[in-house]
Amino acid sequence: MVNKIYHLKIEEDSIEDFYIAIHSPLEAHQIAFYINKKNKVLLERKKKDLKNKKKEGSFSFFEWEDLLSQRRCQLISNKFIQESYNTKAKSYTLFELPERNEVYLISEFKQADFFIKSNYSEIIKTIQIQLNNWSMVSISYNIFPKNKTLNELNI
Repeated sequence: MVNKIYHLKIEEDSIEDFYIAIHSPLEAHQIAFYINKKNKVLLERKKKDLKNKKKEGSFSFFEWEDLLSQRRCQLISNKFIQESYNTKAKSYTLFELPERNEVYLISEFKQADFFIKSNYSEIIKTIQIQLNNWSMVSISYNIFPKNKTLNELNI
């Protein structure tokens, strides 16, 4: 008895990620709620937040994934306000105020408050149109990272 061997050729498509930068004074969960309300995308908060390269800060991370079509969309915060109390330096003041330090997930885009990342361009287009029509978002625009800093996050 002879066994036949079949070889399958599988070609992997290079999946390109698309990005939007968002400027808004809102919190990440408020933007996720708005996106969920306006789209079929249902962003969920992940249990584990992201850290930057220096392992500082805790950046909110929301994700939606369609397992059938392999589409995904992610909302990532870019700013984290780190507060620390330094009692020695402020011993001569009336109030104990914390020192505030802003930490960025991606320091190249310090002006951006949030990023949306998706591997499906139609999701990005519809979300961007809706965000630009929302009065709580100052501006949203496409990002084309040159040195792939956003891809290095390993999300």
